[in-house]
Amino acid sequence: FLNNPQVSASYSLPGGDRSSASISQEISLSGEGWHARRAWSARVASGEAWLQRSHLEVAAETRLAYIDAVVASGRVQLAEDGVELIERLHHAVTRQNEEGEASALEVRLAGLAKVHATSELLAARETQSTALRVLAAYTGRVVSSENLASDPAAIVPEPSDGTAAERSDVVAVRESVRAAEAGLRRQRAASLPVVGVGAAVNVEDGQSFVGPTVSMTLPIFGRNQSGRTAAKGELDVAEAMLLSVSAVAETEKETATVRAREAQEVAASMNRDPVADAKSALAGVEAGYLAGEIDLPSTVLLQREILDGQSAAIELLGRIAAANLDLMLVTEDPALLGGAQ
Repeated sequence: FLNNPQVSASYSLPGGDRSSASISQEISLSGEGWHARRAWSARVASGEAWLQRSHLEVAAETRLAYIDAVVASGRVQLAEDGVELIERLHHAVTRQNEEGEASALEVRLAGLAKVHATSELLAARETQSTALRVLAAYTGRVVSSENLASDPAAIVPEPSDGTAAERSDVVAVRESVRAAEAGLRRQRAASLPVVGVGAAVNVEDGQSFVGPTVSMTLPIFGRNQSGRTAAKGELDVAEAMLLSVSAVAETEKETATVRAREAQEVAASMNRDPVADAKSALAGVEAGYLAGEIDLPSTVLLQREILDGQSAAIELLGRIAAANLDLMLVTEDPALLGGAQ
């Protein structure tokens, strides 16, 4: 049944010598109703699959935003350490200049290095502010750098043993194709109009007349040509989308696997903590300058190179975590929806 039954009644005034009542139900003898229900069921299944995919994507995007915030906060801490380091160096050069052991050029060089370090700190703070705001938008909570994890790897949950047999977005589009196929069959079935069957009662001068009723539109000029054409177009679009989404899903799986494997190899090759090594190297350079073993230009250059390397190390840890997270998303690992918070 595609439509609700129709009921009608009439009554003559005055006296009511004539009255009538009828009920009619439209029925598709060509199966239009069956195809319509199949199309609706497929659309529901498609919507459920898209909902599952959306849950996984939002979970991955939230964790990625967390990783970005951790990396940005690490760079801020690094920039603060750089400013503190160059301030100590500037103070030492100033005192040496007052004692005649350092030239005015060296003082200016230390001052310029301090300006550069301060600019780097402000830039890092700007990036951190943006990252924290994005994370707050995803979590719906007030976010501060003090409450973040220090290691980006902690944001990626342990992969689970089971993954989806087929990507939910592919399932969703496949169900859309099923819905379009059923829709085309429905429109073809609608080429034959529905038949209205029912019963009628007529009362005239106290005598009743009861009998069945049948109604039908003759398909002479209109045989649902536009409906069939539109449904065929929808099916063609759905099939093309299925090919596209399937190809993208397979490509994402292959590229994410390669990316995650390389990231894991890099992580396994780092026997030492590069961030801690950089801090030790900075301390060594500072001590070398104060001991007179390294001149000021070399000290400033070495410190900047070490700070750049430390920043790259922090970014590397974030990229490794992001690569593992990407693999979990493309394989739709259910661990994305739980685990580390």
